[in-house]
Amino acid sequence: MDKQIVNMLSDIQQNVKDLDSNMKEFDHKLKKFGNDLKEVKETVNRIDTSQREDVIAMFKVGKQRSVTDFHYLNTRITDIDKRVFTLENRAEG
Repeated sequence: MDKQIVNMLSDIQQNVKDLDSNMKEFDHKLKKFGNDLKEVKETVNRIDTSQREDVIAMFKVGKQRSVTDFHYLNTRITDIDKRVFTLENRAEG
């Protein structure tokens, strides 16, 4: 009976050692996962920042094109208005 108890205690002690080893391995993997997760988060933040900068740059280009188009069309309309005015004056005269 004493031998059985000693064997059981030995088995329990071995199981505790195995459990401790597994917990240390799990803790190591959990820390590594935390580091990987941090790297993923940093990458996502860089992508997010980059996309915002790209969108802002696209808006600036679009705004510049709109301003250029506005000035071109305004000049054309002014020229056409002058021609119409000249033609109206000739027709009246």
